[in-house]
Amino acid sequence: MTAPVRPYAGWKDLRRYLAPVEEPPAGPAAGEPFTLLLTHHAGGSAAAFAPLLRHLPADWRLLAVDLPGRLMAMGEGGCRTTTEAVEWLAPLTRRVLDGPRGPYGVFGHSMGALIAYELSRALSRDGRPPVWVGLSGAPAPGHRPERAQRHLWTRERLTAFLRELGGTPEEVLQVPDLVGPMVEALRGDLSIVDTYEEHPGPPLGVPLSLFTGEDDPVAHPGLAAPWAGHTTGPTTRHSWPGGHFYLFEHAAEVCARIARDVAAARRTAPSLPTSPPEARS
Repeated sequence: MTAPVRPYAGWKDLRRYLAPVEEPPAGPAAGEPFTLLLTHHAGGSAAAFAPLLRHLPADWRLLAVDLPGRLMAMGEGGCRTTTEAVEWLAPLTRRVLDGPRGPYGVFGHSMGALIAYELSRALSRDGRPPVWVGLSGAPAPGHRPERAQRHLWTRERLTAFLRELGGTPEEVLQVPDLVGPMVEALRGDLSIVDTYEEHPGPPLGVPLSLFTGEDDPVAHPGLAAPWAGHTTGPTTRHSWPGGHFYLFEHAAEVCARIARDVAAARRTAPSLPTSPPEARS
């Protein structure tokens, strides 16, 4: 898949009210900020992370992705597998991380956790690994409790599934012009989740933090714990009361834990090169 021509899908700057981001900040005055990349859940969008904004460190650069096939990007072909998602997203990510080569981390929720994991591995193979990865609300590979092909469900069943998961206001689900595009975006995203197989290659080599809701039927702590075997770095585990969207109910506590884990990872991370690999002798 190729990157979109229009800036509807792609990385969005949360601090600039989801303004599109295609290039890194210019000039030495931009410094080397820590960048946190956020990848959304199935049926979601970059805007889903807005509740976390005021709880994350003010000096962090916060970029959340809109995958193609949702909201204003409905006309763009959506991704149907993690391979397609990473192939589409990796070039965009390299561009926004170029320039001031500050450290970065990746945090994904649910479907976004699968994409965060595989994107981090792809960037690591390029010699530009994150200093930290956070995976939320996702069972480890091979531990998903059921293998239903949900992307083949009817619109009515997918709408009911949205309602069961929570996170979508009931008044939105009552508006056909809104719920229709949401269901179709969810259908494509569930194809990513339901067909996921871990990509070939080495595991991560960076600190990994696991975040779960204690009552999440999709990814309770026991289903997420085996992620520890998918990195050679240390793994920390955090859980809060609640279901699949626990993180929005405990935004301040989750963000405080993200900040602490990132700080610990940065203390032990190797120094970054000051130029891209191809420019070094």
